[in-house]
Amino acid sequence: MQVSRQSATETLNEIASFRPALKSILDAFAPLLEARDALAQEVMADLKNRQITLPACQASRLSLGVSLLSDQDLPDLGDSYAKVAQALVPQLEKIPALSQLPTPLAQVFQALSVEEQKTLCEAVCTNSPKLLTELATKYQLDTLVLNLAASFVVSTLLRGLCKASFEADQEKPWDTNNIWQKGYCPVCGSYPVLAWLDKPVIDERNTYLHEGGGRKHLYCGICGSDWRFLRLACPACGVSQSRQIEILTEETNTHGEALDWCTKCKSYCPTVDMRERINIPHLDAQALGMLHLELIAWEKKLKPLRASFWNTFA
Repeated sequence: MQVSRQSATETLNEIASFRPALKSILDAFAPLLEARDALAQEVMADLKNRQITLPACQASRLSLGVSLLSDQDLPDLGDSYAKVAQALVPQLEKIPALSQLPTPLAQVFQALSVEEQKTLCEAVCTNSPKLLTELATKYQLDTLVLNLAASFVVSTLLRGLCKASFEADQEKPWDTNNIWQKGYCPVCGSYPVLAWLDKPVIDERNTYLHEGGGRKHLYCGICGSDWRFLRLACPACGVSQSRQIEILTEETNTHGEALDWCTKCKSYCPTVDMRERINIPHLDAQALGMLHLELIAWEKKLKPLRASFWNTFA
């Protein structure tokens, strides 16, 4: 049976159908996620035409846990930054909480210097409150507001760059021979917003050859990359011990959703088991749609691997 891959809107609508309490939140972000996907495709096409890609993968660096953009400047993205900001910021300003700011978002992004753009990219990838706070203070914005806006702009650019560098279905260099063993992204160094367990795979050329599925992958909400990871290891600690990872789920109707949390460092990562889903969800939309479990984690004083606008409650 052929499995379809959902758009952001399709995933959000499906989640809203079984969690109607989240519908207003999910509906507010559907246009943003769709716009980011479309813009990332445009960035990809532009960068491919100009033959601009990520730095070359070096097995020696990957084996040491050095991500591709670590200590590397971003390639020259030309006017892609301005195009993305001009297209996304008006969408962001439609969100009620962002529509009445002391300094309009569009004005802030137009005023950023090239160096400040680089600082913003670094702040988003490293999830650095200090760098974000410095820029937010200068432009009279709340740090969380700037983080939200910057995350959408920077992630669009990085997704386009990744798409220009690798074919969608090719095995990524960091998964070859399981050379990448870290819990942070092999491209941009960010921690994941989501983990997913894959479906069984059947080789149509050989009906006797199939994989049972359930391999764990981590997904980066910034550059859109994913990578294989040990099922029972903590991405933050990097250690796999008996009963170190506990699983938090609803009692019924889980739809394959859970939170894997570490009893040692108290960090957690939302996880979706694709074997329990008919369609493949849009991963960013799926991460947003697990807000109900994020709230429970917050009540238990657990901390997300990657702080995002939907899991920052205080």
